Amino acid sequence: MDIHTHGLPERETGEAVYFLNRIVGKERLSDEPMHMPFSVGIHPWYIEGDGRAQLEALWKVARLPEVWLIGEAGLDKNSPDLPLQQTLFETQALLAEELRKPLVVHCVRAWQELLGSYRKLHPLSAWIIHGFRGKRALAEQLLNAGFYLSFGAHFQAEALQAAYPHRFFLETDESPLPIQTIYQHAADSLSLPVEEVAEQAERNWEKLTMI
Repeated sequence: MDIHTHGLPERETGEAVYFLNRIVGKERLSDEPMHMPFSVGIHPWYIEGDGRAQLEALWKVARLPEVWLIGEAGLDKNSPDLPLQQTLFETQALLAEELRKPLVVHCVRAWQELLGSYRKLHPLSAWIIHGFRGKRALAEQLLNAGFYLSFGAHFQAEALQAAYPHRFFLETDESPLPIQTIYQHAADSLSLPVEEVAEQAERNWEKLTMI
């Protein structure tokens, strides 16, 4: 299971499920086949104006059955207008809550603001921080608050160990590495068979869809 990717492999083997991310304002949902699972959201890098038109576009597609997650949405201190980012992020979080779909979170140097939004909204739907590269101490703080962490090609082994087994996912994001390679890397870091890690990720997803 690849919980977050921006591109599909040239040849799909049937061994993996890919959650393809689409960015409102940058891409159109109709650009890809409609038979596969998507995540759809407003990325903080691609906010247009006050974001209202993008929110309207998101509302139109978010209810489609092939949209399994909302996002990636988030907060990024390397991008302008953090207050606007936070408003749009929380609006998307409320949409995810209404639709009972997990929220894929992008966060760069805005952890306290993210934690503040989480405490404010008290979500029942899962918030999954994608591409987590932080150290174990930050991972534990986020895990204790209630987040899930998704790890890509680059991660801290101790952070993955903190999230495993019940609060982790794996992803390719924009990496050219196959998702199978990332699973093997994770399994090596956990000293576990790769099949066991893959089965646990599937169980974690099944649990989220029952919330």
